[in-house]
Amino acid sequence: MSSGNLEVARRGAQSWADGDVEAMLDDSTTDFEFIPAIAAAVEGGSVKGQDEFRRFFNGLKETWETFSIEVDEFRAAGDKVMTIGRLKAKGRGSELELDQRIYSVVWFRDGKVARMQSFLDRDAAESAAGEVVA
Repeated sequence: MSSGNLEVARRGAQSWADGDVEAMLDDSTTDFEFIPAIAAAVEGGSVKGQDEFRRFFNGLKETWETFSIEVDEFRAAGDKVMTIGRLKAKGRGSELELDQRIYSVVWFRDGKVARMQSFLDRDAAESAAGEVVA
């Protein structure tokens, strides 16, 4: 496991928190794929490529009045990184509020993020990550 992968994952989490989609994409492959836990559970599928990810990320502002993910832990998982954090969101124009744990697994290729999948279930995330090192 490259310590560089952990650093890229940390930068990505900070860029997400800052709302800086371009910084996230600078550390991603051009064919980057994102599988969001909530959207995938409701609609299925994934977000493929940088342009589609930009649309997805910017679309969060239309759906959610507030949407934040704060990552508490970054764990090495072989050639992957697993993150553990908290998702807080409030629906725009609705009473829906979320405040729950969220887990992500990040896959790397040539030092860049090639794929990221988020999970609402820790066991599913750990299964996807494989061997997790604290």
